[in-house]
Amino acid sequence: MVPDSGKTLRAETISLNQPEPLAVQEDSTGLPLMLKSPRQKVRSVEDRWRIDDEWWRAEAVSRAYYAVILASGQKMVLYKDLVKGTWYRQGY
Repeated sequence: MVPDSGKTLRAETISLNQPEPLAVQEDSTGLPLMLKSPRQKVRSVEDRWRIDDEWWRAEAVSRAYYAVILASGQKMVLYKDLVKGTWYRQGY
């Protein structure tokens, strides 16, 4: 058995499925067109949804998610942080 460290486990200390920053080229409406590195075209957007949460905190969560298929056939979930304006890849 592992001894108890006495530390309180907090959600922010767990690093599972951390999003990866990603450079994305958008079209005029904000849809993802292409990943800039590695350079790959987005063939299609299969689904999209938005999450607006924790509005009462100093940093609210406002994200636009996109389930995309790349030109290579790879499926990927991207999101744009609408507060900061930055893109991320969300792994599952």
